[in-house]
Amino acid sequence: MLQMNISMISGVVTKGMGLAGKTFGVPTANISLITPAELGTGTYAGIAKWGNQTYPAMIYYGKNMPLKLEVHLLDWFGDLYGTTLAADPLAKVSEYTPWISTDVMKSKIADDMQRVRTWFAHEKGRCA
Repeated sequence: MLQMNISMISGVVTKGMGLAGKTFGVPTANISLITPAELGTGTYAGIAKWGNQTYPAMIYYGKNMPLKLEVHLLDWFGDLYGTTLAADPLAKVSEYTPWISTDVMKSKIADDMQRVRTWFAHEKGRCA
């Protein structure tokens, strides 16, 4: 896994298409960006900061949506719409994969989630 040195990316959480949560079971907070992030496309293990709280997160930055960052807070459920969320990608866990089918994407997201959890298991204390 590639370790990153990217600064915190923050923005207001906006409503997306709902695919991640409804279709894949991995709800994401969509951060609208003013300019494309200086980040390669793909999936990252990272930290999300909301208010005074810090959460481990799976962060996705895609080729087809360069002005949006998708952030899934691990083991957290709630409504973040309209609030400011910051994300810090720490390690790239997989490359961008073009859409092939719903089943392929479900499998890829599950694999990415496992990679993120494994990364955090080896990086205890990063979220403190």
